[in-house]
Amino acid sequence: MKRREFITGSAAETEILGEEFSQNLRRGDVLLLYGELGTGKTTFTRGICRAFGVNFIKSPSFVIVNVYDGGFPIFHIDLYRLEEIEPDTAGEIMEYLWNEDGISIVEWADRLPDEIVPAKAIKVYFERISDNERKITIEARYEKWQ
Repeated sequence: MKRREFITGSAAETEILGEEFSQNLRRGDVLLLYGELGTGKTTFTRGICRAFGVNFIKSPSFVIVNVYDGGFPIFHIDLYRLEEIEPDTAGEIMEYLWNEDGISIVEWADRLPDEIVPAKAIKVYFERISDNERKITIEARYEKWQ
């Protein structure tokens, strides 16, 4: 695993980081986003989606999954409202995580059962440094970083 750390000074910079990181992504990738409420997970996701031509995203907190068309499916999964994932729900989420036709992005990934997460998943950790600054750590198996 390669690990890179970034410091962003605003929501706009976090979104730009997501957009730049999207250059490393390909179909079948799974991004697991970790961090407290308000640390930039949805903002980072917005940048990724914008890079693929999706200009409107929102946190899917009430529906759990939003599917965007970025030339291929982008599955935006938000587990914030689920304290525990039931087996039926885990099975449905697993279908997105193992879908090789699109990219899956999971907010609140710490709530996923380990057994349904692909080993190749990219982990992105968000930490609040100050009101505007964020430390974003990306762990991935990529040989080349943009």
